[in-house]
Amino acid sequence: MDSLNDNEGGLVEALKELNDLKIAFDQHAIVSIADADGLIICCNDLFCQMTQYSREELLGQTHHILNSGYHSDAFFQELWKDISSGKVWRGEICNRAKNGELYWVEATIVPFLGNDGKPVKYIAIRTDITQRRLAESRIYQLAWHDSLTGLLNREFLFKELAKTIDDSPGSHEYGALILLDIDHFKDINDLMGHDLGDKLLRQVGQRLQSLAHGNEVVSRFGGDEFMILVTELGSDSQSALDQAVNLAEQIRLALGATFYINGLQIHCTCSIGLVVFDDANNNKTELVKHADMALYRAKEQGRNRVSVFDKQLQNQVLNRSILRQDLQQALRNKEFYVHYQVVVDKTLSPRGFEALVRWQHPTRGTLGPADFICLAEENGLIIPLGQWVLETACKQLVEWSKDSSTASLLLSVNVSAMQFADSRFVTSVRRILQRTGVNPSLLRLELTESVFLSDVEKNILKMNEIKELGVQVALDDFGTGYSSLQYLKRLPLDLLKLDSSFVRGLPENSEDVAITTTIIALAHSLGLRVVAEGVETEAQFNHLVELGCDLFQGYWLGRPLSVQNAVVFNPTSL
Repeated sequence: MDSLNDNEGGLVEALKELNDLKIAFDQHAIVSIADADGLIICCNDLFCQMTQYSREELLGQTHHILNSGYHSDAFFQELWKDISSGKVWRGEICNRAKNGELYWVEATIVPFLGNDGKPVKYIAIRTDITQRRLAESRIYQLAWHDSLTGLLNREFLFKELAKTIDDSPGSHEYGALILLDIDHFKDINDLMGHDLGDKLLRQVGQRLQSLAHGNEVVSRFGGDEFMILVTELGSDSQSALDQAVNLAEQIRLALGATFYINGLQIHCTCSIGLVVFDDANNNKTELVKHADMALYRAKEQGRNRVSVFDKQLQNQVLNRSILRQDLQQALRNKEFYVHYQVVVDKTLSPRGFEALVRWQHPTRGTLGPADFICLAEENGLIIPLGQWVLETACKQLVEWSKDSSTASLLLSVNVSAMQFADSRFVTSVRRILQRTGVNPSLLRLELTESVFLSDVEKNILKMNEIKELGVQVALDDFGTGYSSLQYLKRLPLDLLKLDSSFVRGLPENSEDVAITTTIIALAHSLGLRVVAEGVETEAQFNHLVELGCDLFQGYWLGRPLSVQNAVVFNPTSL
């Protein structure tokens, strides 16, 4: 009897332990049990809470009631194949609750086998991992997407490019890289604010995404640069090139259409470089470099265009790179010198000169500013080079002051936007004036309109500081940039230089005549004199005199010459 009582007590204790385990299990795990046909025959409260279905709605149903559509049919076929053969299945499943919300579970499905070795029941034990998956999704978004535009980022594009290259050996399948940036985006940022610039970048991203058809990876490369990886262009090189160029042109036209932001109409263009590749040229670093070379050429050719990389371009870039390296040594090796181009009045009397720098390259001969000024701006050499030209010009003025025939000549020196923006610019001008002892009223600094694209008020103050030194200030290439009459009347200028593009069509082109007439009248109304650049014919000179232009400069009057030849000006030879 005692033994029977002990057995009963042990049974009660065991049942209690099982019940406690069940309670604890139900608090943590999402459990359902299905019969051999997959019909739900039992489920706990957490399963009902997670699925949003009542127990009555679930019993007798298969788990298909929770199908989210995320997984393929093959996924479930493989799962069923495993458990129906008696194997335990473990994995992650995305389900859909009754209210339509998706949720993720980590599931273990255990088949219970009958005497014949076949499953008679399946118990599925699940853990909710929705928050973990969301966190992983957010991490993925941060890791592979651009936070501003939502586009994929450069790291993802590089990963996809590497994958494309690795998958392509022997396939002879062509792809393309398209690299673009927004022309003069910095000006948009400076003039209209970074908030508007950011909104423009988002809309650019949206337009690029709308042109993708499935075999493109659209990414923001950084700043205002975007890159598109295009795959599956076929095995014919010409067809692949045609497809890539066609897409690039679609992009160019799409980004050239008006943007509407904050009630404003924003007009911009883009420059595009592209390179086509196959398994024969599969170095991803080189491919990106080639796309960048093509983009640079598109900018050099006037922007708002598509440029395709080729071997000739590679040679040009290589030469440019060598020239950039040579430029580093040129100032130290005293390879620069200055030529002087005469500026005359309407009687053809010399009134001054413009100092124009030249580079006597040791192997390439004489190079003009167009060959190296952009390079000097890229590597920062423009500041010491500009200072050297300015000091050379001041020393020349001092020399001219010793001769009564040249003592009253003015000398103009070009100042780049980067040089003017340097915080030490005014100080450097002051020191050069003091060091050389030049009469500052005979020195004229020529600024381009691009100087006034950003921080206009600060630049006006800087111009006034220059004027206080006694130096004259001119606005170069007037009419080709971003002149605003609102600012023009406030600028402490002495002179406007009429750009040669308006002089070229005189006197035949009626539009050039109208523009030139207006600019001269405007300048005179502001108390400014006008120098016409690019005077190449007597007819142009005579017409400009009739329009009231004050001073004249161009090849018809005199080419840039050494100082010895420049001062020997003979108007009777014209």
